[in-house]
Amino acid sequence: MNEFSSGDQAIGAAATRLEQILKQSLARRGKASLGVCGGRTASALFPVLSQCHLDWANVHIFLVDERWVPIDDDDSNERLVRGLLLQGPATVARFCGLKTRHASAKNALNEVEQRLVDLGVPFDVVFLGMGDDGHIASLFPGGGENEERTRLVAASTALIQPVERISLSPGALGQARHVVLPIIGAAKRAVLDKALTPGPVSRLPVRHVLTGQSTSCELFLAL
Repeated sequence: MNEFSSGDQAIGAAATRLEQILKQSLARRGKASLGVCGGRTASALFPVLSQCHLDWANVHIFLVDERWVPIDDDDSNERLVRGLLLQGPATVARFCGLKTRHASAKNALNEVEQRLVDLGVPFDVVFLGMGDDGHIASLFPGGGENEERTRLVAASTALIQPVERISLSPGALGQARHVVLPIIGAAKRAVLDKALTPGPVSRLPVRHVLTGQSTSCELFLAL
């Protein structure tokens, strides 16, 4: 765990760590893959990360989850990425969204799966946030999507609007070489502390990455 005195410091350190991992992958393979989430933590981190000096043209950015809304909707994670991350030096990065023209996320699973296969696994690094209920990406407590191990993606249902989602599956997240996870605030720290104790993964889905054997999960904490 990496602990900081403020949320801004934790976000800055997480962005620096992402930059380091991407540079290592670029030096080793000539390309790098970066999975990103949406939400408040992402909104704070993206402007910082976008200014990092990387060979962005060879960085493949993809979403770890998406709300099933048009990509110009205020709730769209793709809209957030394009507006805050694909800016400045990062404008030339390659981007893979999860939204398709299908009427439902469930009907889009095959097409989205192929997009991720084309990116190549294992993924170099995934940046995640955690909700107050312990969810990550769009893997929610008690949801059947927590059991998906054979596909890279799963359809899920949130308790708040927009309810229809598509998400990387637990199996896909388990194929990330690195996970960078900032936890900001006392309430989320309490959830994390509970998740670090033994218990059902489906009750606190953040356990998918905390207990993964093949994934290195790095925590950046601030109260």
